Amino acid sequence: MPGSTDLESAVLVAFAVPLLAQGDRTVENQTDNFQERPRFRETHGERLANGVVIESVESSSADGVMLLRWDGQNYEIGSQFQDGSTIYQAPYLHSSLFEATRFPCGVAEYGTPPELFWKVVNLFCHYLGVSRGVAAFLTHVVVGSWFPDCCARPITLCISGTGMDRIMQLFRFLHIFCRRPLMVAELSPSLPFFLRPTLLVSAPPMSARAGGFWRASNYRGAFVSGPRGTVRSIACSKIVFCETEAALEAWGPEAFHIALLPTSQELPFLTEQEEARLAAEFQPQFLMLRLRNLSVMDQSVASSGQTKFAGLELGGNLPACIADDPEIVKILTPLLEAHEQELVARRSLDPLVAIVEATWAPAHEGKEISTAQIAQRVNDLLRNRGESLEYSAKEIGWKLKKLGLHRHDNGSNRVLRFCREMRRRIHQLAAQFGLKLPKVVNCADCEDAQLIVQE
Repeated sequence: MPGSTDLESAVLVAFAVPLLAQGDRTVENQTDNFQERPRFRETHGERLANGVVIESVESSSADGVMLLRWDGQNYEIGSQFQDGSTIYQAPYLHSSLFEATRFPCGVAEYGTPPELFWKVVNLFCHYLGVSRGVAAFLTHVVVGSWFPDCCARPITLCISGTGMDRIMQLFRFLHIFCRRPLMVAELSPSLPFFLRPTLLVSAPPMSARAGGFWRASNYRGAFVSGPRGTVRSIACSKIVFCETEAALEAWGPEAFHIALLPTSQELPFLTEQEEARLAAEFQPQFLMLRLRNLSVMDQSVASSGQTKFAGLELGGNLPACIADDPEIVKILTPLLEAHEQELVARRSLDPLVAIVEATWAPAHEGKEISTAQIAQRVNDLLRNRGESLEYSAKEIGWKLKKLGLHRHDNGSNRVLRFCREMRRRIHQLAAQFGLKLPKVVNCADCEDAQLIVQE
């Protein structure tokens, strides 16, 4: 009957509406409960927005790692910590990886930062037979390895000038002090970069292209492709054995370079037990140095844009309590100045730099210059600096294009026309390369305060 059907429908609706509403509330409550549940996150160490620092430390009870939580004043160690709605957990590490690297067994007092610095310097001198200046430089690298996240790029050091036995002796000693050291025979993106290790690399020479990849990827915020559509960062501190000049060149001007000379003196032999003893002593001290200086380092980099030591950029990886010590400054300055002079010498043979130098005076004196004339001027400059290689006008043309100096055809030659924008570009390149070129009177670009061109 039609009436009965309508009545049944009305009754069903009357019962259904409250049930649906109740169902909505049930789903809503379940959703709210789900959102309130803490999420779990495995971490090898990180810095939280509220200033809390989490670090991986060696477990005292079994093979593996625990987490250390530092709030700026105090610390605690455990397998997990909750901060806000996140529970941070200590990750599982494969036994082979745990055996290959080092983690501090906690934190320990170290006296003053310079006292810690000089203790390590003395150990380098005693066990490796290096000069006090070289020992201080290597200690600076060790300290820098504990602050890879306080700079635009972690430090890269190239070692040359000796045989493999001496290099491995150095690497084993660095393995005692550096943060999360990992000695490898080759570079590969599949290495455990999630640890942010300090790589001690005895790899064979690499191509310029491969060197470009590793240099470009060693900046904070730079990512490379990972598995299954992911990306990851592979930036970390690196100490690399460079057996040839070509291997050294592949790492570019960003890398520091030091020659480790052979020694004839009899050196103490370090057993694995002695290495472990020294690591157990110094790893916790360096971790405490890191924890106490992270916030200060951030403020220093934020206020100055970069941290400098003796006039040279070190990637912002030395805390001021060490970098400002007069004795440390005194002993490191000669080596760092030698590094700067080496960079200047290399840069002077760069044809791109020579092009800017070759076009500087013509840009202020004339309206245009041909590619052939630029090539002649560049070859003359390089020849006077000891370079035997000469560049053709065609090769210089390609390099002009690379610099953003575009040429025009004047009917008989390809020329660089010195319009307002072209002159401005040449001044920008001079500033970019750090060239000290003579200012020209009444040149607005030379007077620009942002340019470092000077007499």
